[in-house]
Amino acid sequence: MDTAELLSSVGGPSGVASTVDDLYRRLLDDVLIAPYFDGVDLDDVRRHMRDFLIGALGGRQSYRGRDLRVAHAGLAITDEAFDRTVSHLLDALESHGMSLVMIDQVVLELAALRPLVTTLPD
Repeated sequence: MDTAELLSSVGGPSGVASTVDDLYRRLLDDVLIAPYFDGVDLDDVRRHMRDFLIGALGGRQSYRGRDLRVAHAGLAITDEAFDRTVSHLLDALESHGMSLVMIDQVVLELAALRPLVTTLPD
């Protein structure tokens, strides 16, 4: 599957922006995940996530944030927190029109990021 199809399936960059807003509503409502964002500039985090997702879904690579390992170092992110965050992202993508077949492709892409983001086993 062409990754550009992934981006168009959520409405392009503007659809990604809506999806990211939905994602962060879900994350901040999750009692396990919300504390990771205490004291964090959410506008900055959302902007980095939008840029990252646009690139990951086949759009123009505009992510200029820190390396994922560096950005998440010291946050004590567990496998459970990673899994719940991915689950919220997949739910947000589905609610914004991405098909389950395409979501499966995103799951494969995200699985490779686990060792860059997690720092603690469950």
